Amino acid sequence: MKFVILIHLLNWEHHENEYILEEGISFINPNTHPVGKLYKKICGRDNIDEGEPYTFNTGLILYDETGSDHSFLPSSSHYSLSTTFINLLTIIYKGTLGHCRIIMSKDDFKTSHLTYTLYDSLTEFTDELTVYHSKFDGNSIEVLEKVWQNLKSTYTSGVQKSRIENMLNFFYFSWYTLTLELTGISLSIVLETLFSPHSNSELTHQIACNVSNLMGNEKEGKKELYKYVKKYYSIRSKLVHGETIKEVELNLIPPFFKFICEVILKIISDYSLIHTFNDNKKRREFIEDKLFE
Repeated sequence: MKFVILIHLLNWEHHENEYILEEGISFINPNTHPVGKLYKKICGRDNIDEGEPYTFNTGLILYDETGSDHSFLPSSSHYSLSTTFINLLTIIYKGTLGHCRIIMSKDDFKTSHLTYTLYDSLTEFTDELTVYHSKFDGNSIEVLEKVWQNLKSTYTSGVQKSRIENMLNFFYFSWYTLTLELTGISLSIVLETLFSPHSNSELTHQIACNVSNLMGNEKEGKKELYKYVKKYYSIRSKLVHGETIKEVELNLIPPFFKFICEVILKIISDYSLIHTFNDNKKRREFIEDKLFE
């Protein structure tokens, strides 16, 4: 069985029509692949998408020849490979990419065995996080490959979930959700997963310091980032304590979402950083060293 995840808001601009990440995982241009023809066929025959094909310009093909790895089955579970890659693409492009159409096939996409949609039922309520006109080109492929290889290097069988894995799961919940308020809460968990101090005193101050020390360059830049994170935490405090936040405060969540994407990408695209943040002792030493630079 092969699965294709057709991604709505991602335009194929790679110089080749297929990019193989590794065995069982590849990206394709649906306009030149049998998948595109099959999708249009089932739209007309079975009234899929009300008979009007969406413009799907990029597809992710997954398959497991053994049939034993259930993570290859596309689903909205954060354990599935489809979610892993859509989550990573969301980080890279700093926004959600719309809904996806899944097509399952037993004959290399000559016919469809089953089709359904993913990632649309909840994200329609957080449209402010959506990005448009994103390009799947050589640069984004290079970043995705680096991130994927780094992420795989952190996986260790037989142990509890790692800090990086937990962080990515909470980031997924920040955009696959019903309200921006829930986005805001999940983003604060992402921050605390990565930058929590080793004591609970002055939590907001310490997290803001740790974030600004990683992302800022000059002294003034770090000061501005410190204030930015502190301001966000005042909103987070209202959310978790059940207060109603103003519209102007709610409007600060989408740009902060983009900032968090930048933070995550800086960590997971760097082999040394991803392993530092995935190890409690190394993370603590790194954060302390940054404080005294």
